[in-house]
Amino acid sequence: MNRRDPSGPVVAAYAAVFEKLSAATTGRTRRGPDGTVLAISGARIASLNAIISPSPDPSADEIAALAASESPWELPWSIHVRGVPTPPVTALAARHGLTRLTREPLMVRHPDQGPPPEPEIDSLVVRPVSGDELDLYAATLADGFEAPRDLFGLLTDPSLAKIDGMTFYLAELDGVPVGTGMAAVSGELTGLFNITTLPAHRRRGYGRAITLEMVRAGFTAGATTTYLYASEMGEPVYAAAGFRTEEYLTVISGE
Repeated sequence: MNRRDPSGPVVAAYAAVFEKLSAATTGRTRRGPDGTVLAISGARIASLNAIISPSPDPSADEIAALAASESPWELPWSIHVRGVPTPPVTALAARHGLTRLTREPLMVRHPDQGPPPEPEIDSLVVRPVSGDELDLYAATLADGFEAPRDLFGLLTDPSLAKIDGMTFYLAELDGVPVGTGMAAVSGELTGLFNITTLPAHRRRGYGRAITLEMVRAGFTAGATTTYLYASEMGEPVYAAAGFRTEEYLTVISGE
């Protein structure tokens, strides 16, 4: 762990997840000399076509060079930076029509928390899915986000289930999907993504159960530190599961 930048390895792992996903879907990934990542997944979702700076002091010039390499952008896209964007980064984003700033808490569950106990919630089963089930996963994910299903069509490719360290999860009640999650294990770190619960099944503890099942799976794989980026509304939910807010990410996107 870098004592001067303890969150650095976590943010670097986060950027690498986007890089791996985009390498599998479109092959359109690049890195700048200072480690800034360009990752184009091909989804029509701004956050999934991103320039991500893992540095606490992002280089506006490097972000600009990566943005220019994709110009003109045919997909919605975004810029991800740690903390509050500097004026040069904000000005650069605005020149590309990116003026919406969303703050996302980086939350980390440290090894001293230990593996969580298994929750006892109805007959809920949280399980990894195989490649030939990714169409069901993508449909459930879209329904959980209350978004059109075609936005997540790229996640139906069976080859995604073969990405090293990446596992897609379905939560089911009596065999019927009620939620999703995705975990990405890299060394001692587990990153959690795509945690959703279908609208009719919310406020029953299912999202927490999905989260903790993925934490347990990470422990089993030797990845005892777990991180996620939450919405500010979801921050208290994850805090109750042992996660602590370490810093914030700003996602800059179009309106």
